[in-house]
Amino acid sequence: MGDLTNQLEASLKSKLDELPPLSSYCCIYKVPENLRTINEAAYRPWVVSIGPFHRKDERLHRMEEQKLRYLLSFMNRCQNQNLGSYIELIKEQEVVIRQFYAEKIELSSYEFTEMVLLDSAFTIEVFLRNYFPQLVEENDQIFHRPGMVVEVSRDMKLIENQLPFFILELLYDSAFKRESESSPSLLDITCKFFSLPPVTMSGIKHFVDFLRTSLIPLPPRPKPENKQKLHFHITATDLHEAGVKFVASKSRSLLDIEFTKGTLKIPPLNLEDITESFFRNLMVFEQCHYYFDSYIIDYITLLHFLINTPEDVEILVQKGIIKNWLANNVEVSNLFNSMFRQIKLADSNFYYSTLCQKLNEYYYTPWRRQRAILKQKYFNHPWAVISFIYATVLLLLTIIQVTCGVTSNIRTTSGSPYGEYLL
Repeated sequence: MGDLTNQLEASLKSKLDELPPLSSYCCIYKVPENLRTINEAAYRPWVVSIGPFHRKDERLHRMEEQKLRYLLSFMNRCQNQNLGSYIELIKEQEVVIRQFYAEKIELSSYEFTEMVLLDSAFTIEVFLRNYFPQLVEENDQIFHRPGMVVEVSRDMKLIENQLPFFILELLYDSAFKRESESSPSLLDITCKFFSLPPVTMSGIKHFVDFLRTSLIPLPPRPKPENKQKLHFHITATDLHEAGVKFVASKSRSLLDIEFTKGTLKIPPLNLEDITESFFRNLMVFEQCHYYFDSYIIDYITLLHFLINTPEDVEILVQKGIIKNWLANNVEVSNLFNSMFRQIKLADSNFYYSTLCQKLNEYYYTPWRRQRAILKQKYFNHPWAVISFIYATVLLLLTIIQVTCGVTSNIRTTSGSPYGEYLL
């Protein structure tokens, strides 16, 4: 028994000694299994592996040769540095880079450094060629192949397909010393690649974090007025029938949704084949890293509440709020219902809690709903209005005619010699 105790004690001590410390840098996660099983394809790269998680995927090995070609171009652009200096720069940061990943990376220092250099040079070269089209070579296998840039961009938005932004910035700044303020920074060429306006942003963790931050409206989230559990089960059709007007907002922030004076303003949303993957990866990042400060999850949750059927989708499509490039409205309603599955909502800090409260108060006011039903049933067309007015006038004339007739009869009867008997 003593030997068994000693062996177990030694084994556990060894495991405890090897246990890595929890790092504040950790921000690149594997997708939780309960979310992955809903739509695994949304989290898997199509054409390129960036970082360690999909490095062994044989489907993506074709891009490894292109990474070498882009590394060569990268080296030719920065004559002031040699390959060894970039290797040393990455090796100096290796411990920190590894701490960005939530999973232990089972790669040797040699393999890890090579991966970071190749993936970083590839990323920077893609961004540079997008920013400066004149840099694109005649036989470029990415920019001269239809759709390839879109697929690479899509893969760079996956939470499992990330490099720390700081190492990209170190390599870029080391290679390209900014000669003037007009020279683009890494942030500048990143914004251009992801079709975003130039921004001033610091503390970027990786591209998914960058994209999430770019969507967050300013000023920051107000604190909820109460911590009550969220109760909102009203669809777009319900609100429409209650008289709510839907308007496509002109706000530049996708999350800027407002409800004032019976009008719900929602910024337009383009729905394409890659939209689901984009939002799912942002949601996973928030679920793992910003659970009590989620914006994207709250946005998708609100749309999930509003969209339950194809009829709900049709209302938003007609108002220009949803620009549907998918197959049909059924696919859109299924999309929002499926994206909400297995998502844990921190409803005590729900970004749209005040908005939902206003919509509840409006919808559950009885006279508003009755007025809306009357308006939609009888005043939804100019001819209906004319018919109603005609019927009203006809009714009034009939009443006047009957009244006049009754009055005339009374006067005639009063003047008759038999009046007192008749009365």
